[in-house]
Amino acid sequence: MNTFAEPDVDSRWQACVMATAGIALLVSPWLTDYPQHLISRNSVATGSAITVFAVLAIVAPALWEEAALLMLGCWSVASPWILGFESQRGAALICVVAGGVVLISALWAMKNGDRLAAGARSAGKDLTEP
Repeated sequence: MNTFAEPDVDSRWQACVMATAGIALLVSPWLTDYPQHLISRNSVATGSAITVFAVLAIVAPALWEEAALLMLGCWSVASPWILGFESQRGAALICVVAGGVVLISALWAMKNGDRLAAGARSAGKDLTEP
């Protein structure tokens, strides 16, 4: 049996990339000197949420996890402008880069899942059965 053709295995590497980006965002306030508590709280909360959802996507892959990660990636990219810390180059850069990595990886995982589901349907297989 080829395990690389299974949907849960194909999307695991994207989830690992997203978990790494989440951890980087989570620890960034301690690695760099953020001047405001709002920036630190945003990075810790967003990084924690990304890490949790990415680990869930590794353990039990589902489309809703990638959708949640997609939204978290969008928030991370937009948060410097929404929260008004775009002038803090280091903090804004880590939020935008980590969010972009999560956004692209989540889209890739969702696209990969759609392609695998379409291939299984055309082969007459049902991916909803365990």
